[in-house]
Amino acid sequence: MTTTTTTTGPTNGNPASASTTSLNHLAESLRPEFPLLSRELSGHGLVFLDSASTTPKPRVVIDAVSHYYASCTANVHRGVHGLGDEATQLYDAARLEVAGLLNAAPDELVFVRGATEAINLVAHALALTADDEVVFPASEHHANWLPWRVRAAPVPIPIDGDGVPRWEMIESLITPRTKLISVGHVSNVTGVIAPVEEIVAIARRRGIPVLLDGAQSLSHLPVDVKKLDVDFYAASSHKAFGPSGVGVLFAKRERMAKFGLYQVGGGMVAVNGDLGIGELVLRDPPFRFEAGTPAIEATIGFGAAVRFMRKIGMTAIRAHDVQMTDYLLRGLGTISGVRILAGDVPASRRIALATFVVDAPAMTQENVARALSDMFGICVSGGFHCTHVLHARAKLDGTVRASPHIFNTTGDIDRLVEAVAEIVG
Repeated sequence: MTTTTTTTGPTNGNPASASTTSLNHLAESLRPEFPLLSRELSGHGLVFLDSASTTPKPRVVIDAVSHYYASCTANVHRGVHGLGDEATQLYDAARLEVAGLLNAAPDELVFVRGATEAINLVAHALALTADDEVVFPASEHHANWLPWRVRAAPVPIPIDGDGVPRWEMIESLITPRTKLISVGHVSNVTGVIAPVEEIVAIARRRGIPVLLDGAQSLSHLPVDVKKLDVDFYAASSHKAFGPSGVGVLFAKRERMAKFGLYQVGGGMVAVNGDLGIGELVLRDPPFRFEAGTPAIEATIGFGAAVRFMRKIGMTAIRAHDVQMTDYLLRGLGTISGVRILAGDVPASRRIALATFVVDAPAMTQENVARALSDMFGICVSGGFHCTHVLHARAKLDGTVRASPHIFNTTGDIDRLVEAVAEIVG
């Protein structure tokens, strides 16, 4: 495997010289679908560049949630009245939508609270011990770091000075104690896409399962879990235009069949006699892992978000992403005093996300992000992005992250570049 090291972004080219017609066409057609984008912030029209944290919600998602509350509020898979039937149909349809997006079977998908719970479910299901090793990049989000620190022996893959994993070292870290390789599909700091095909090939040769954290890839990349051949795929709704509080875990059938119970309660048993003395009969997967009343309205909204993305087309979304990535990197690369992490990784190998360090006297990176909001109406992330290990090992005292999506135009990026340049100046 190859690894990329960089300290600055590209400077060859002016954003104004780029052809923006095709790039802006999709964004301009979709912006009216997002009510949030019409508001002002600090006296400016809002520029939302924080989709890696959470995406704005399109009207169809808001309407789907409102419809459930207004027209068919009821529990699912339990009621015998008409409202329960309607709610159950909408809820079950969401699972079918997600299955279609991922090219998975519906019974291979467990609805959870988010990618964090999905990863913790796998950690629990594998019954890991302190003697078991899990290999993962040191650059991972806490959601794909802390479960292995708590439940197993973590084996971090070293990273370079920009936080890019040194993938060529992965095979040397595997031992007979290795029980899992767990990788972020896309880094939430650099936006770089992991070489999944190579990772899976290494894992297959050693008989080791692979988990892919898809929190940052679900809404940016066409994802086919069959082609990827991963054993587990975790993702959240709120980073894919859906509501917070729901996510999904894909697990291959043969893997899920070996899962021990994660939690118990209503909805996950088919009662056979007195539970005190009779046989406990579990429902088939995935329902046996979905105890209790689920986040019904959020799941219905998740289904609407997936329909929204599928209607646009993941290929079209990806094409916009690549162009926006190039435009974003070129723009930031023109500013003296800005260091872009992994800035020389080409747009074809990353999503629309740029994390950078601003050399502004007496200002932390959190201060820079706050200034962009308070002075210019621009929303970005500032700080450590739940990757304290990455920042510590790269000797970075925080960073600024801009993460556009399909509703962003080149004009949004121009405003960001002008604002950052003014702060540096």
